[in-house]
Amino acid sequence: MSDLLLYIQLRLEPGCMGPQGKDHIEAFCKQENASPWQNQFATVSVVPRYDKTLPEWEYRVKNKLLSTEQANKFISMHDMTKPDLEDDIESHMAEEIDAYMQGKL
Repeated sequence: MSDLLLYIQLRLEPGCMGPQGKDHIEAFCKQENASPWQNQFATVSVVPRYDKTLPEWEYRVKNKLLSTEQANKFISMHDMTKPDLEDDIESHMAEEIDAYMQGKL
């Protein structure tokens, strides 16, 4: 098994934080990146998704952008599928967004 770390960039749309998401997305991403989601082989950085032409997910190893096929292969080496990994991250983000927004209300 490899000691390489998978770096995932997740672009979050401001709308995922509700109608006032655009007012909170920058601060949320900064807070999330202070203690990012991670597991034994991957870590996530979160940025706002203002440009919808950019992909929601990007995968890198050693600063090299991976294709979907390469990302699938890397993730499968860790007994996981890309959809399962993305589901785990999305569930975590939903909980973090809820907690963040609760603090803003």
